[in-house]
Amino acid sequence: MFKNLLKKISIFTSLFLITLVLMEYVDVTSSPKPQVAGIDSTLPSLQPPDYTTVFSALPNNKSNIVTSVKVADARTELLRQYLNHYNSPLEQYVDLIVQMSDQYDFDYRWMVAIAMQESTLCKFIPENSYNCWGWGIYGDKVTRFESYEDAIRRIAPQFKQIFLKDNHTKDPFKVMKTYTPPSDGSWAEGISQFFTDLQ
Repeated sequence: MFKNLLKKISIFTSLFLITLVLMEYVDVTSSPKPQVAGIDSTLPSLQPPDYTTVFSALPNNKSNIVTSVKVADARTELLRQYLNHYNSPLEQYVDLIVQMSDQYDFDYRWMVAIAMQESTLCKFIPENSYNCWGWGIYGDKVTRFESYEDAIRRIAPQFKQIFLKDNHTKDPFKVMKTYTPPSDGSWAEGISQFFTDLQ
């Protein structure tokens, strides 16, 4: 009988201890978490990153770029590099040279090729004449201009009217007959070579 009593006491003791442990666990997990001053203990709701925005197609701005960029005239750049190579004062007038050739409908290379042949691109000209093209120079007679710009603007229309008639626009040998009749052909050969250099 005594053994049965001890057994019952042992069982009740075990149950009591288990109950205490369970009550302590519930108390700990259900109690509010301590708050730290100035810090919000509520964690933000974390969402997975939206990778669709990372890999989405970029806006097509190609048309805007094309329309906003002014395409440089290749002829102008070609003349600029050529004249810069020879350190010619005509370099700063390449836009005007192309403009005048377009306005009067002749090959833009004519003005530069003749200047190269006649004066090595303005390096050897009568003093203060701005005449790089041998224009109206006969013996002691020298045609003078106020500036290189003035020369280009005045020579271009006359050059077209006088020397580039009868489809001579691409034949230096035919132009030579009226531009410089005494030449033995070297003038036209020089012009042809400069045309090739400027291609």
